[in-house]
Amino acid sequence: ASIQAALETLGHRVTSVPLNDGILPFIRQLESVKPDLVFNLCEGFGEQSAGEYCVAGLLELLGVPYTGSGPFALALALDKPTAKQLFLGAAIPTPAFSVCRDGRLPASGLSYPLILKLAGEDASLGMTAENVVYDEASCRRRLETLFADHQAAVLAEEFVEGREFTVAVLERDPLVLEEIAFSVEPKIVSYRAKWATGSPEDLGTRAVFEPPVTAAERAQMFDLAIRACDVIGTRDYARVDFRMNDRGGLYVLEVNPNPDITPNSGYRGA
Repeated sequence: ASIQAALETLGHRVTSVPLNDGILPFIRQLESVKPDLVFNLCEGFGEQSAGEYCVAGLLELLGVPYTGSGPFALALALDKPTAKQLFLGAAIPTPAFSVCRDGRLPASGLSYPLILKLAGEDASLGMTAENVVYDEASCRRRLETLFADHQAAVLAEEFVEGREFTVAVLERDPLVLEEIAFSVEPKIVSYRAKWATGSPEDLGTRAVFEPPVTAAERAQMFDLAIRACDVIGTRDYARVDFRMNDRGGLYVLEVNPNPDITPNSGYRGA
């Protein structure tokens, strides 16, 4: 609604085209409206995150111009292990990781604590305080629960104790540096922190715009954000998430090619 209001304020005629009624009605409405441009806000279809890149691919097939990244970048960013392999290949620092399947423990060589994330999901799905594990026993228990609940591969990543930042990128220009300040433990953005307004997890995280960092740290984050977006192949806008350890070391966690750009998001500082 906020994006529609902003577009109308700029003089554009806006029609909302929902996906909930199915793909065929969606296509028919697009053919009826004949839009000059689709402002693509799709984050999935049929409760499947993969629908995000499938819908972008459908718009490609229909020849309809749209905002945001294309299907390849959307799919690549959603595949966390592959994205991290590409970061490593491009000399972009990212926490050490392993992929766990069928509830099996991560490969040896990782140092606890670890953070467990669904390898092919976004929006912090499945993320709770229990996803930060401090030993093999707690790791095994949480992996078994995640696999039972989601039947999906899990990314086990070395947990970087320290500060968390995001960089909003628009057309390859880093616009906004934001820190996520925590008053909860562990210091993570859980599912409830994102989506359960007024919950302890939500109240325990807050955005700090233009946070206290050195000029060198700011420049490094901006440089890494652009390089990470280039690796994923984002278009138009994106957000890059970082952690900084207590020695000032920076690590790219992931690139979000379809970030929240509403007034309550990091882009409001832009």
